[in-house]
Amino acid sequence: MRKTTLLYSAAQALALCGAVITVSIAPLVGKLLSPSAELSTLPYGLQFASVIVCSYLLSMAMKRFGRKPVFYLACFSFALGGSLGAYSIYSDSFFLNCLAHALFGMAFSAFAYFRFAATDGLSNEQTAKAVSLVTLGGVVAAFVAPILTSHSRLLIPDYAFSASYLMFIVLAVLLAFVLSTVPNVATSKLATDKANPASSAANQSYKTELILAIYASGFGYMLMALLMMQSSLKMNAMGIEFASIMLVIQCHVLAMFIPSLFMGRIITLIGVGRVIFAGYMVMLASMLIAINFESYHGILVALIGIGLGWNMLYVGGSALVASLPGDAHKLQGLNESAVAVLNTIGAFSAGWLFASIGWENSNWASMFLLLPGFVMLMLAWIKKSKKL
Repeated sequence: MRKTTLLYSAAQALALCGAVITVSIAPLVGKLLSPSAELSTLPYGLQFASVIVCSYLLSMAMKRFGRKPVFYLACFSFALGGSLGAYSIYSDSFFLNCLAHALFGMAFSAFAYFRFAATDGLSNEQTAKAVSLVTLGGVVAAFVAPILTSHSRLLIPDYAFSASYLMFIVLAVLLAFVLSTVPNVATSKLATDKANPASSAANQSYKTELILAIYASGFGYMLMALLMMQSSLKMNAMGIEFASIMLVIQCHVLAMFIPSLFMGRIITLIGVGRVIFAGYMVMLASMLIAINFESYHGILVALIGIGLGWNMLYVGGSALVASLPGDAHKLQGLNESAVAVLNTIGAFSAGWLFASIGWENSNWASMFLLLPGFVMLMLAWIKKSKKL
């Protein structure tokens, strides 16, 4: 378990380095290559669309062909996207840049299953620790990716950002090497061999848990992305210097991933339901802080809390999905598709909501969207306690 989990955590770090690079360079390169300013974010939008389209399909492909072949295909897509991205700058081709980011989206949709692959063959007691430790790879990406982006931006004279795209070839090779060292899990030990619920009551119970998990992971991710992006716009409107804004974002990212050092143990000790409950509470409290303390330090504290709450909801929701009985690949595919759709909505609505209703009302709206998941969790607990 430890070797497999650490290797998938390393792979997650490499994949997230790529994710940070794309979000850093895509709008800037799109602005340089696009025929009009309105289309500058189209490549990044196509990357999100590709994730949505591929998430469920790739999970089904993993069911049929195994995890590794799909992961290797994603590595090839990563490298090909990097090559096309660099060439799009050289040839001044907006179309090739769009295609490059669509390939990145396909790769990222596959890499999102690293945390589930780490749970194959594990008991439910070990699942939460594995998911948590794989998520920890984000800490490395938070420090390494900005360095890679800044140092590669002007590495090739006259073709700014082309070397940044070529970094994806390096990341793809490293990913393929790390994945080649991951021990193979026998098909009979995959999560798909978990028994299906024997009764209609048990079947209804696990469907309820799936909905709870998807809501926690999906809406937690969506609202985290929305408020993270809006925080930069809010602080910029307040006249705060760029370096101070970046410090807030970095603290937020660290709060997202550092708790993964111990979140798996906490889930094992107190249960996944209580961790998801705590995640909702921390997110809601952080949004109240953002509403009532519209200062630099108020936003800093709120963003740290939102990062911590996201970790609880995302790791908790993922651990719950990984422990459910039935067809694991189908359940994971449904979860990832939902997360991809909601994350896309959060990312692309952030600017529009900030311009139309502002920072304070966006936080109120976010609280309103979190409440149904919180209520569903409480109702599930009440129903379970009555049965006992």
